[in-house]
Amino acid sequence: MPEPFRIEVPDTVLDDLARRLEHARAPSPPILGGGESAATIARVEELVAYWRSGYDWRAQERRLNAFPQHRATVDGVGIHFVHVPGVGPDPLPLLLANGWPSSFVEYLGVLGPLTDPAAYGGDPRDAFSVVVPALPGYGFSDQIPERHVDRAMIAGLYDRLMVSELGFPSYVAHGDDIGGGVVNRLGMRHAGTVRAIQTANWLKPHDVTDETYLAAARHWDHEHGAYAHTQATRPQTLAYGLNDSPVGLAAWILEKFLTWSDPATRDGLSADDLLTNVMIYWATQTIGSSMRLYTVDSAPLAAGDVVTVPASIVISREPEIPVPPTSWLRRAYPRLTRITTLEEGGHFLALESPSRFVTGVREAFAPYRG
Repeated sequence: MPEPFRIEVPDTVLDDLARRLEHARAPSPPILGGGESAATIARVEELVAYWRSGYDWRAQERRLNAFPQHRATVDGVGIHFVHVPGVGPDPLPLLLANGWPSSFVEYLGVLGPLTDPAAYGGDPRDAFSVVVPALPGYGFSDQIPERHVDRAMIAGLYDRLMVSELGFPSYVAHGDDIGGGVVNRLGMRHAGTVRAIQTANWLKPHDVTDETYLAAARHWDHEHGAYAHTQATRPQTLAYGLNDSPVGLAAWILEKFLTWSDPATRDGLSADDLLTNVMIYWATQTIGSSMRLYTVDSAPLAAGDVVTVPASIVISREPEIPVPPTSWLRRAYPRLTRITTLEEGGHFLALESPSRFVTGVREAFAPYRG
C-alpha cells in the first residue's frame, strides 16, 4: 500500500552544499568556439550566484511538501509519486510522466488547474485526479542498480501503480521526454487499462526512409546530442564530477532548460523552479542513476510494434527539433487522433506555458471521460 512521504533534507546536506558552493572553482577563461552561447553561460552563472546567496531550499521544501506525496513498492521497486485527487463530479485519472533532466517540479504549476478547474475559473467536469511518479533512479524513487530498467519495464511499474496500488480501473497518460517514451510503451503494452495517451516524444517506425527528417535528426544529434552520447557511453565517469560538484551539476542540467525551451517562453522559467529541480538531483545523489536509461539501446520499432490506443502528439517549439512526417507518425500510432503543433512553448511546456499545457491536456483527453 502507498505510504505518505515528506521531503526532509538533513541540515548536514545543506551545510555541505553551502561550503561547496562557496569554494567552487569556475572555469576561466571562457572557451571560445564551443556550442554554448554567451547568454546561456551568463544565465547559468546568475543562477549559481542566486543558489549561493539567495535561494531558500527550506521554503521550496515546504512548497513541495504542500502537495500530497507518497511512496509505494511496486514489483519490489520503491516509487515516489505525487497524487492530487480531482475536485469535480467524475475526475479522470491522469498520469504525468517527466523525463531527464526534470522532476515532478516540472508539473507543480499545472496541478491546481488540472485537479480543481473550478477554483481557476474552469468547468469542474474537466477535473483530473493526477499522479506524477518519479522514474526509477530519479529523485526519491529507488535506484535499483541490480535490475534491468528500460522504458517498457517502467511502463509496467507505472501501470501497476495506477491500477493495483491506487485502484484506478483505467486512466489516461501524458509524457514528456523519457516520460513520453514510457507513455508510448503504456499505449503499446497496456491497452486494457490505458484509455488514451498524449506524448511529446514520438516513436519512429522500424523502416523510416524520409531523408529530410533523417537529415534534420542527424543535424540535431551533431549540434545538440553530445550530452546523450556521453551519458550513454561514459555515465560513471561523468557522474563522478557531477555528483561531487554542485556547480557542475547545475551547469549540466540548467543548460538543457535554457536551450531546449522556446526562446519566446524561456523567461517564464523561474530561478526557484530551475534550482529546486537541480536540488532534487543533488540532495538524492541521483544524477548518476538518472543517466542509466541512456545506456539502454533505443532500437527502432519492429514491424507490428505500434501504439494501439488513441494517441495525441505534441510538437513543441524546441529550437531545431526535427519534426517527423505525419505519414509515419500515423504508422506508429494507427489510432492517432490529433497532432498539436505549438505556436509557443518548448520542451518543458508545463513550466514555460502552464495554461497551454492545461488546455492541451484537457482537449486531448476530453473524449475519454465517462
